[in-house]
Amino acid sequence: MQVTPSMRGSFLAGIGLWVLVWAMLFKGDEIAKAGGFGRWVSSDRCFRWIRNHKSTSLIGTELFNYAHTGLDPLGVTFALGGTLTNLLVIYILIPILDRVKRGGKTLNL
Repeated sequence: MQVTPSMRGSFLAGIGLWVLVWAMLFKGDEIAKAGGFGRWVSSDRCFRWIRNHKSTSLIGTELFNYAHTGLDPLGVTFALGGTLTNLLVIYILIPILDRVKRGGKTLNL
């Protein structure tokens, strides 16, 4: 398979979209307070659910990914960029941030 500039752009666009979605979730409390929904919305509850249901969270994001991009080649490369981002956030970033928040042991990389 030859990787074209369009495929690279689609892959980077998928990464960009999901970075924005995750950033919105990280800022969810501030967005909810500004909109007057602070009582009902909590990003901590979302992250707690994601930590407890990692596989379900990843499957849900992938269903959304492929539902809105379709199965054409550029759509698949777009979804692959989103998959990479979601894997990194769900399985690496959120557990690291949770450990730091709880004051756990530092990572020795």
